[in-house]
Amino acid sequence: MTKNYFFFLFLLCVLFINGQTTFTSSITPDLSAYGESVNYPGQGEYQIFLDTNDGILDKPIILVDGFDPGDGRTITGIYDLLGYSTTSGTQNLGDYVRSQGFDVVILNFPVYTRTVDNTEIDGGADFIERNAMLLVDVINTINSNKVGSEQNVIIGPSMGGLISRYALNYMENHAMNHDTRLWLSFDAPHHGANVPIGLQHQFNFLAFGLGNNSVTAIQPIVNSMLKSPAARQMLIDHFESHLASGSNVSFDPSKLSPEAHPWKAIFDSKINALTTTGFPENTRNIAITNGSGIGAPYKDKLDNDITPGFNVINDTFDVAIFTTAQLAVNFTPATSSNSQLISKIKVVLTFIGSTTLYNENAYAQATSFSDGVDAASGGLFDMGSLTEDLDLSGITGDFVAALKTNFFNFIPTVSSIALEVPTNEIDWYHTIDLGTPIDNSSATDSSPFVNWYMPDTNQPHVTLTEENVAFALSEIMPTPLALQPLLANTIKIEKNPISNELTILSNKIFDNALVSIVDITGKVVYTSNTQIQNRTSIPLQMASGLYVLNIETASKGNFKTKIVVK
Repeated sequence: MTKNYFFFLFLLCVLFINGQTTFTSSITPDLSAYGESVNYPGQGEYQIFLDTNDGILDKPIILVDGFDPGDGRTITGIYDLLGYSTTSGTQNLGDYVRSQGFDVVILNFPVYTRTVDNTEIDGGADFIERNAMLLVDVINTINSNKVGSEQNVIIGPSMGGLISRYALNYMENHAMNHDTRLWLSFDAPHHGANVPIGLQHQFNFLAFGLGNNSVTAIQPIVNSMLKSPAARQMLIDHFESHLASGSNVSFDPSKLSPEAHPWKAIFDSKINALTTTGFPENTRNIAITNGSGIGAPYKDKLDNDITPGFNVINDTFDVAIFTTAQLAVNFTPATSSNSQLISKIKVVLTFIGSTTLYNENAYAQATSFSDGVDAASGGLFDMGSLTEDLDLSGITGDFVAALKTNFFNFIPTVSSIALEVPTNEIDWYHTIDLGTPIDNSSATDSSPFVNWYMPDTNQPHVTLTEENVAFALSEIMPTPLALQPLLANTIKIEKNPISNELTILSNKIFDNALVSIVDITGKVVYTSNTQIQNRTSIPLQMASGLYVLNIETASKGNFKTKIVVK
């Protein structure tokens, strides 16, 4: 019997007995730069969802979980997040690719107790390097046991984009064959993630700065999220870098500009040192952003544009008998605004007069090269998810209800597209001009990604839509072009995705060419005999999705490619 036969017997046992495999990494990363006196390997878990055709592991798509303190997403929950809405109802991307012969492998980072020192490790917020080594092991395991020669597809949503980027960089640096043809970064923070510094100050002070009256319900937000290794490695502006000497809650009034935790610079240096470009170089690298690609602002609860300095909350709450708290949070200001208040906590005892118990203010100033990042375009964080596991009675629930926006900019668009800038002076509001993947000769910007999808409006972070799913499928399941040499150098599509018009570029004239468009079910949705010359525009009215365009000429051959309608 063959090695693969025994593997599949084992695989079936895993799938039907416990559904997942828990393992410890065979590679221990060096974390000494972060002050770790002893280095330890990480622990992860993965599950293989075989395709629904032949049930053989031969076309792997590896999905890597992102930032998930407390392991709120199980493997099943991660699979369920592949669901998205279409004009014909709800579908699941995982189910669809499995019906097309692909196998889905999900890697999760659980909470676990390290046996050697009995320390609890929150894998979903652990050091990115430690989680990346777990992915290296999964890639090696899949490569050792898959059938055939199909190369891997790796998808990294959110922090999973950094984990997968680091793992692929590491393997290339160490001459390890990752056998991966496509890497998809999905709204990942390549230039950093953002949590408004005013909210960070507010949460930290309320959680730990009110003595016996501190709001203990908020402490997990600070300890498990903001102070986690991963947050320190990713956040553009981190509250711990603003603390006054000797205080764990008050900001130093002289530290007004955005300042990351020192661990971010360490991580950036490490990931960029593994390859020449800082990105995988033996893969096709593509990106999906949830942030607007045209610089559109996002909205508050009243559907007004959010701008720098936006007032998130300014209200007074009853926190105890004869005690009130005035709480205010503002987004970081514009460059022209100098320093502005970003957080205020004033607690007053109103029994027999008025006595101020606490009066804490924090200020911030934008850099000279960019307005404050909070109001920039980006993948949006739902503030309700910060407190969904907390007791919302009392001041915590009142605080959430009084917020004037449901969202903040979590992954700036220029970060998720990894916009190349000459220095670290990133303008979070920069108007992105990458041209098109087919023709970027006149573009003023560049990115390490060779293809991308950026929506016009800002969307919740790692949201799947019919449009970005169609884009992903066009890359995961590329259509052979079947071009004869003449047409390969003759016909191009001006841009892809398209909206209500398809523009065909050609340096020759083709009379009576048959232009047809077929959807992913095989239904012909458009057909016409058209003369193609120079720049031919065809008006279209089609639902969002993935289609195959075919151009047949009388004697010069065919042109076939996938197009995405957004």
